[in-house]
Amino acid sequence: MNPRQRRGVLLMILAALGAVVVFSSVLGYVGSVRAEVGVKTEVLRLKQSVPAFTRVTEDNLERIWVPKKWSPTTMIVDVNQLEGKVAASDLPGGAYLQVGMLAPGPSLQPGQREIAILIDAETGVAGRVRKGMSVDIYATYQKQQGQAQQSCAARIVKSALVTQIGQVTNIREEKNSTVTSEALPITFALSAVDSLRLTREESFANKIRLALIGGSGQTPDGVKLPPFCDTQPAR
Repeated sequence: MNPRQRRGVLLMILAALGAVVVFSSVLGYVGSVRAEVGVKTEVLRLKQSVPAFTRVTEDNLERIWVPKKWSPTTMIVDVNQLEGKVAASDLPGGAYLQVGMLAPGPSLQPGQREIAILIDAETGVAGRVRKGMSVDIYATYQKQQGQAQQSCAARIVKSALVTQIGQVTNIREEKNSTVTSEALPITFALSAVDSLRLTREESFANKIRLALIGGSGQTPDGVKLPPFCDTQPAR
């Protein structure tokens, strides 16, 4: 073997040793990463945004593997946990689904309708009404009768069950007006007749108000409140 061949063999041996060293280093790094990351678990991630109070379905989700040690216990890992639930708020796409992001969906009795209206956030609710409460719904009206103004108040729905309370929103008080007021969308579970009555009166009433019911939360049967009306003299 001449000197050139010996140098070639030596370089090949050095290259092989270098490859072994690099391979060992890579294995060591992978092992350390695995030891740090630990066992992985499968979680659910939103593929697209989901509006508030909308059902989250399997079509909205994708399965992602994440390190279990970095995954909170509130992570949702089973699509069966979505049954009967809706988004508690607007959920952005790419968010990992957790228990706090969901809320129970509406539970209606046979024949009931779910209907939402905007209530004045300050005078109509004042922070006292909560989901699951029963309230009476009142409406006030103003009519012009000749030179006099007729004011009237009436209870339009008795013992309405509150099923959902939304976020405060700004609305214009009148068309083409820059004056705004804060309103709160509140959803009720009502009979077909009461839902129709509320829809009609909301269109004609000057103001809709809620009244909490004391005691057991239910208005005793047989109690009727006639409309209370009065005529105000013209000024």
